[in-house]
Amino acid sequence: MAASLCTSFGSMNLSSRQMSFKATVGGQQLMAVRPQRVVAAAAFVVEAKQNSLRRQRTAETARVNNKSRKSEVATRMKKVFAALDGFKAAPPAAEADLAPVQTLINQAYQVIDKAVSNGVLHRNTAARRKARLAAARRNVLIAAGLYTPAPASA
Repeated sequence: MAASLCTSFGSMNLSSRQMSFKATVGGQQLMAVRPQRVVAAAAFVVEAKQNSLRRQRTAETARVNNKSRKSEVATRMKKVFAALDGFKAAPPAAEADLAPVQTLINQAYQVIDKAVSNGVLHRNTAARRKARLAAARRNVLIAAGLYTPAPASA
């Protein structure tokens, strides 16, 4: 039996590309063939260096755009704080006197929200900055006696 197996596996082909064999065991013929893989030719080869250079270019433009947006947020906040500092020397007589400051605050809110939607600022950072602006305005109103905060319930 061992001799018949050796002769039956004699036609076995184990090349690196294709594996197939034919064997006869007990009068039955066995055959196994590795399926062929068809690989389409690539249209073009993009080397890793080209990808990394493109990534560097896009990262640089994103960095510049993000820096510009962050700078705009900081500038708008400074304008609001500067306008509110003007009321420390001469407190407003009425809440309507703060209308120009409120427009600056609204513009700052818009810039902050746009920075969040573009992925420049995290939403928690934006919420913290908007809270700083609102608190600064509220403190000016409290100092002028135009607003009294509700007592904290215990």
